[in-house]
Amino acid sequence: MPFSTSFSYALIASLLAALVIVSTQRLHGHITLDNHPGVQKLHMVPTPRVGGLALFFGALIGGLSLPADTHWLARTICLSALPAFVFGLAEDMTKSVGVKTRLLATVCAGAIFCVMSGYQITTVGIPGVDTLLSFWLPSLIFTAIAIGGIANAINIIDGVNGLASGTSIIILSGFAIVAWKVGDPQLTAICLVGIGALGGFFLLNFPMGKLFLGDAGAYTTGFVLAVIAVALPQRNPELSPLIGLLALSYPVTETMVSIHRRSVRKGTHPGQADRLHLHSLVYRSRAKQLARRIGAPHMRNALTGLLLLGIPLLSSVLMVEFRNDSLLIVLGIVIVLVLYLAIYRRVALLPSLSFGLLVPRVRTS
Repeated sequence: MPFSTSFSYALIASLLAALVIVSTQRLHGHITLDNHPGVQKLHMVPTPRVGGLALFFGALIGGLSLPADTHWLARTICLSALPAFVFGLAEDMTKSVGVKTRLLATVCAGAIFCVMSGYQITTVGIPGVDTLLSFWLPSLIFTAIAIGGIANAINIIDGVNGLASGTSIIILSGFAIVAWKVGDPQLTAICLVGIGALGGFFLLNFPMGKLFLGDAGAYTTGFVLAVIAVALPQRNPELSPLIGLLALSYPVTETMVSIHRRSVRKGTHPGQADRLHLHSLVYRSRAKQLARRIGAPHMRNALTGLLLLGIPLLSSVLMVEFRNDSLLIVLGIVIVLVLYLAIYRRVALLPSLSFGLLVPRVRTS
């Protein structure tokens, strides 16, 4: 079956590239190792952060084996993703490309995708907003910013082994199921190639963290997730236009909560890194306790990612089940939001679930 072949090629190519990167790190480690300190970093050993190269190689090999009728869309996604990948890789290797520059590059990549593919967000189910989005330019700007925001959201949850890549694999799997159910084999195939490319990297990243996604991997993965979330309902009008928002509700919620938290805390700004992401709090609380209980303290990082993968799994299952009904999609988004806030409150000792009080009193450990 062509789909399984493309998936296998992407998986094998990505895995081989990841193995080469890890095994040759003595040669390139002076520019690829993530050994700079940061308040949000939870790893102890300098590790190559150019996993995006493994994803690129896997996607390239898997994409070349796709059926001919899929090539135009696959090429469009790959070409439009280049700004996000290039600027992310530059940051991975030089550590000197600012977050605003990377975000702008990803927004530009989103605009390029819209122009090349013709797919844009034209409705969100809100009167007035839908009228505005019926015009080409506002729709283009809105879609490009949304794509850039999703790419940044994946980068934000990329803090522990397996979380960003595992979340992305789960979401892509949900998109693939929906695409298959509505009779869209082209997007199904592209999703499977993405799953394969991420899967090869995942085997080196989880559980021991031998290789990191880096900015190139995180931004490009987020970009691909975002453009598929845009393209899927555009190509299949029977689907709710909000399915992508539900599928991506975990990284989106993490981003919105982080922006709010940093905005209301004294001495911080929305773009400033901190140690208060959900995965950081789980790492210092539940994962620490669980690792001690099973006698494997070295697995604390991986356990954090494993504990949190249930959230994107829930959102993806709800997306598949509610795919045709916008009201149910909104209900699903609310369910994920409430679950996220409940977990956050539990591990951060929040005084309330009120969104206005998301300034945690964190345990010190």
